[in-house]
Amino acid sequence: MNTADRIQYLRKTKGLSQEQLADAIGVSRQAVSKWESEQASPDLEKVVIMSEFFGVTTDYILKGIEPIEPEDHKTIGDILDQKVLTEKNGKRIKGALKYILIGLAGFLAIDLVAFLIFILTHGLSF
Repeated sequence: MNTADRIQYLRKTKGLSQEQLADAIGVSRQAVSKWESEQASPDLEKVVIMSEFFGVTTDYILKGIEPIEPEDHKTIGDILDQKVLTEKNGKRIKGALKYILIGLAGFLAIDLVAFLIFILTHGLSF
């Protein structure tokens, strides 16, 4: 896709006619038509105005370079913070799991003692 195709794509995506786009950016309908048919190229000022109007970068209009989403930009600080939080959560989970296992072992010990007392008092015949 070239610049002409991207301008046309952005215009159609917004549901605009060539005349509506021309009015929005301050040029004639014929200028938009020439841009879209590759008979002419918009000057930089108009590219900037179109980028603001369509909510895209000038790089997208001119070169087709899609912007990287902010979530894809991670700094070293972000990665370290995430690692520290993950380690803290891991320690918390291990601590909670330890107490759960101790509680379960205590329950099983009490159950075993109760079973032994039952066998001693009633014998092996049920």
